[in-house]
Amino acid sequence: MQALLECCCGIDIHKDMIEACILKGKGNKPKAIRAQFKTTQADLQNFVAWLSENHCFYIAMESTGVYWRPVYEVIEEYAQHYEQLMVVNARHMRNLPGRKNDIKDAEWIATLLRHGLLESSFVPERIIRSLREFSRLHKSFVQERARYLNRLEKFLQVHGFKFSSVLSDITGLSGRNLLNILVTKGCITPDDVIKAVGKRIKRPLAEIESAVCGTLTKSECRLLEHLLKKIDDAQEDIDAILADMQELIRPYQKALEQLDSIPGIDTTAALAILAEISATPQTNFKTAAHICSWAGLAPRNDESAGKVKSRKILHGNPYIKSILCQCAWAAVRSRKSSFALWFWSHQGKLGKKKAIIAVARKILVVAYTLLKNDEFYDSQIAYMA
Repeated sequence: MQALLECCCGIDIHKDMIEACILKGKGNKPKAIRAQFKTTQADLQNFVAWLSENHCFYIAMESTGVYWRPVYEVIEEYAQHYEQLMVVNARHMRNLPGRKNDIKDAEWIATLLRHGLLESSFVPERIIRSLREFSRLHKSFVQERARYLNRLEKFLQVHGFKFSSVLSDITGLSGRNLLNILVTKGCITPDDVIKAVGKRIKRPLAEIESAVCGTLTKSECRLLEHLLKKIDDAQEDIDAILADMQELIRPYQKALEQLDSIPGIDTTAALAILAEISATPQTNFKTAAHICSWAGLAPRNDESAGKVKSRKILHGNPYIKSILCQCAWAAVRSRKSSFALWFWSHQGKLGKKKAIIAVARKILVVAYTLLKNDEFYDSQIAYMA
């Protein structure tokens, strides 16, 4: 097979070191130049200098965990005039035929790059990569807060308090007032209920009084106080991360507003979606079908001898898939939206789970179209899904 590149580099990345191999020359027997570097910042800069000395401007590396990030970023920052910088999927390389002997990983990567057999993974610009880290940390803090809320509910049930039976949100204004009284006094009197419960609560006061009747010991009050403090701390972290994300996304404020205009998507969801697909998805995904496949919202093509073996959706990106499904559930609750009309007319035949995946795909197609065409959502337009 004819080589397409005269000089290229493959990088095999490990936790504490990287192994690099430059292939130089034409023909089937290029010269191999190998070197090892540590993954400290100083040594990575030496690696970039080594690439420049060898006039190597085409680079490919394996997407090994998170270890590729510092290598990628140091090349991005310090390498001058590189032509191509690729992060490639290790699974894709393993599936390529031709590796019959024990060639070093770095040399094999360089060989595949030299013959144009590698497909680059999606790596967004640096601001979006930073936003993605904030977004995923935000998700973990939301999950942490949910765990503490479940622990609080379990604590109250164990000690005979039925807050969730009479209040839709036990940490809402009325619920929190009652919990603060319980922490302070160890019990809740009828007068406390009258003072604590807001006017929007529809349940009769007598029913609420019966549900929150009980006593706690001093040690149990302390335990409840710790739980409430953990919930408050998690909420403060969530709010702080959202503020940082909104500050970070300022250069792409219009893209954020475009996504926010779609039914089912609020500012928080729009931030999470931008963190995964970037503000210019058309530069990395040629069509809406391509990005849907990458997100795991497309059925797999598993057919043999005319028989369909499976139509399960692909694995894809779990972060974008989960946030889009949440947005889909929100969208179908808005009766006037086209997403809701489609969902309620198809969920009987498909089932709710398949129908909600289809709505999530439609939302992603709309988001891709709006960002590509630099438009805001218009309910009168039938977007192709």
